[in-house]
Amino acid sequence: MNMERGEEYYPEADAGPQGNTEKEEMEEEEEKEEEGEREKEGEGRTEVHAEETEREMRSEQGTKEEHAEKENEKAVPSGSGPGAPGRDISGKEGFFNYVNYIGPYVLLITLVFFAAAFAGYAYSASVPEISEMVMEEFEAQFGGILSLHPFLIMLIIFLNNAFVSLLFLVMGLGLGILPILFVAFNGYVVGVLSHLVAQERGILFILLALVPHGIIELPMVFLAAGIGLRLGHQVLAALLGRPTEIKKEFKDGIRFYFHWIVPLLFVAAVIETFITPLLLSII
Repeated sequence: MNMERGEEYYPEADAGPQGNTEKEEMEEEEEKEEEGEREKEGEGRTEVHAEETEREMRSEQGTKEEHAEKENEKAVPSGSGPGAPGRDISGKEGFFNYVNYIGPYVLLITLVFFAAAFAGYAYSASVPEISEMVMEEFEAQFGGILSLHPFLIMLIIFLNNAFVSLLFLVMGLGLGILPILFVAFNGYVVGVLSHLVAQERGILFILLALVPHGIIELPMVFLAAGIGLRLGHQVLAALLGRPTEIKKEFKDGIRFYFHWIVPLLFVAAVIETFITPLLLSII
C-alpha cells in the first residue's frame, strides 16, 4: 500500500513543477510578444512623429522660400530671374497687372505733369508775355500741319505721340531723371497754352479740345514715362549693388509699349483729328 501510494505520489510531485514551468514559459512568451507589440507601437509612433516633424520642416522651409520669393519680387519683377519667361502683358488681366505693378511710378509722373500744368497756368496768368511767346513757338512748329489732309494730320499726331512716349520710356534708363523733366516741361507748356486759349475761347473750349482724346492719350504717355521711371529706379538699384533684372524689365516695358500704348495712341490720334474738331464746331 505504501509503495503504491509512494508510486502514486512521486509522479504527481514530478508533474507539478513541470506544469508550473510550462506556465512560466507561456507567460514569458506572452510578455515577450507584448513587449514586441509595444516596441512595434513605439516604433510606429516614432515613425509617425518623424513624418510629422519632416512635414513641419518642409512646411517651414516652404514658408521661408515663399517669403524669400515675395521679398525678391519687390526688387525683381515676377517673370524675372535666370531663364524665366517675360511678364504676361496680354489680355485685360495682363494690362491691369502691369499697370498695377508700375502704378507708383505712373502716379508720380501724373502728379508732376499736373503740378507743372498748374504752375504754367498760374505763371501765364501773372506774366501774359510768357503765354504769347509759347503760343508763337507752338504755332511755328505745328501751325503748318493744319493745312494738310486730315489723314496726314492724324498720322503726324500719332507718330509724334508715339515717338515722345518711346523717348520717355528709353530715356528712363538715365536714372529716371529725363522722363520727369520732359513730363514737367510738357505739363508746363499745356498749362501756359490752356490759360491763353481759355482767355480767348473759354474753359468749355479747352475741355472739348483736350478731354475727348486726352482721356486716352495722357494715360498712355504717363504709362510710358512711368515705365521709364521704373527702369531708372532699377538702374539706381543696380548701382547700389541690389539684385535687379534691368534687361527683362526693359523688354517687358517695350512689349507693353507696342502691345498697348501704341495702339491706344493711334485711337487717340483718330479722335483728336476727326472727332475733336466736330465737337469744337458746336460751340
